[in-house]
Amino acid sequence: MRASFFICIAGIAVYLCVLFFYCMKISAKKNAMKKEDKKIQKASASFVSSLLLCALVEVLPILIPLKTYVIVIVCLCGIFGSYLVLKERFEKL
Repeated sequence: MRASFFICIAGIAVYLCVLFFYCMKISAKKNAMKKEDKKIQKASASFVSSLLLCALVEVLPILIPLKTYVIVIVCLCGIFGSYLVLKERFEKL
């Protein structure tokens, strides 16, 4: 149980690092676009809901007891999902 908890906490930490990194990149790109007086697209509702679902996937192993290998897979899915969503948002700007 202890190893599973630490795996889950590490997954949440990596998720937050990816979120923080891409939020900084997106913010910098938005500021550059503002300086050039370009129109900035609003984030779609699917973007926000996808990030919330990725966060839920990261918290899921804390709420439901799972085997260690399942926890690793679930945490990696949450991290990879958030990476893809944020990368797509960055590219659409």
